[in-house]
Amino acid sequence: MQELIIFKKSYDFSKWLFQHTNKFPRSHRFSVAVKLENGMLEFLRLISVANHRRQKLPLLKAADEELVVLRIFLRLGHDLKCISTSSYEYAIKQLEEIGKMLGGWVKSQAA
Repeated sequence: MQELIIFKKSYDFSKWLFQHTNKFPRSHRFSVAVKLENGMLEFLRLISVANHRRQKLPLLKAADEELVVLRIFLRLGHDLKCISTSSYEYAIKQLEEIGKMLGGWVKSQAA
C-alpha cells in the first residue's frame, strides 16, 4: 500500500513542479527547468517500475539518488531566483516527505 501512496504524492508534486518550471525565465528554462522535469519524470518511472518488479531494491536506490539530484536543482532554481522562497520551502518539504516514504519502502525490501 505504501507504494501507491508514494506514487500519488510524487505524481501530485510533479504536477505542481511542472506548473512552476513553466514560469522559469528563458535563460534557465532549457537547463535547470528541463533537469528538474526530467528528474521528476525519471523518479516516477523508477518507482512505478519498482512496484511491478520482484527485485525492487536496485530501482528504489536509483530513485533515492534521483531525489538527491532533484534537491540540488531545486536549490539552484531558488538561488537563480526562478523559484520563490515559499515555493522552494514547499518543494523541499514535499521531497523530504517523499524521501521518508521511499526510505521506508527501501527498508521493507532490505529486510
